[in-house]
Amino acid sequence: MGWFPVDPQFVTPGWLSEILGVDVHECRFEQIGIGIGLLGRLYRVHLEGPAAPSSVVLKFPTLDLRARAAVCEPLEFYLREVRFYQDVGLANPLPPARPYFAAFDEDTHDFVLVLEDLRRLRNADQTVGCTPADAEIVVDAIARHHAYWWDSDRFTELGWLKPYTSPPFPESLANNFATGWPRFLEVAGADLSPALRAFGERFPSLVRWYLEQITRPPVTFLHGDLRLDQLFFAVDADDPPVTALDWQITSLGRGAYDMAYFLSQSLATETRRNCEIDLIDRYAQRLAEHGINYPATELQRDYRLTTAWCFAYPVIGAGQFDIANDRQVELLRTMANGAAVAIEDHDALALRPD
Repeated sequence: MGWFPVDPQFVTPGWLSEILGVDVHECRFEQIGIGIGLLGRLYRVHLEGPAAPSSVVLKFPTLDLRARAAVCEPLEFYLREVRFYQDVGLANPLPPARPYFAAFDEDTHDFVLVLEDLRRLRNADQTVGCTPADAEIVVDAIARHHAYWWDSDRFTELGWLKPYTSPPFPESLANNFATGWPRFLEVAGADLSPALRAFGERFPSLVRWYLEQITRPPVTFLHGDLRLDQLFFAVDADDPPVTALDWQITSLGRGAYDMAYFLSQSLATETRRNCEIDLIDRYAQRLAEHGINYPATELQRDYRLTTAWCFAYPVIGAGQFDIANDRQVELLRTMANGAAVAIEDHDALALRPD
């Protein structure tokens, strides 16, 4: 592995010229995505040079050492994302941003990604919520992605793509949830019902059971963090319908996982209630068009299970990560409230090992 910068201060026009294959005369940095991303730092780099793109985006590890040591490194989040760009990248049916450069240090877990700047595409605000029309676009895209990878032989080639049942994920997630729970209650859990508070207290003991349930075969390639802030929609006719960022939490599991997480935490409650059944049916129909039968009873059960499981995202986000600004607090509260209401709407806590 050759040298790569681990912080913006080490990025030079000469290094950018080398990796982009064009002359970069000057570069100017602008930090972006504060309050949107949770586990990394994003910078838009404005470039000057005769054939250089006007800008690229650089991604580095978070400066939150607690989150990095407790979550990102033991769960190999940074490794997963870099390997995704190196081994799959633009060949994926749900495309990412074009990667110009991706590197990871297995000893330190430092990494850098140099990506296409997607700012010309349309982005929506997760704290406001996804429209039904955009939700249909996302459902179609994730169904194409899942169908392509459904029970794929290629999984044996992608050693970094593992189910969440693989150690140390179950133990680490249970510990992070338990540690973060009190702070989550202060930051984003004030309105939880008694039933959900009891569920939160019990959640660490249920982690392994949930993971075993949502990784039963047949499995597919899960994005794992499919939420509105990280999706970019087409502007021109030749753009992909939707492009997805943040491939850090990729895994193998049941297809309903990405659906339940996206619909419960990226749609406003009334929007979700009005279109949820149609969107789940749409997902099954799109899979069927690719010759995949996801029986309705299994799909519904997996969806309910994952709706409950994904309550972990805002809990760990609020409880274990440094809060950057008010927008991040609003995001975590949006995710927590969406998860809580969806759990109650689907009686998801009724599905339990006992």
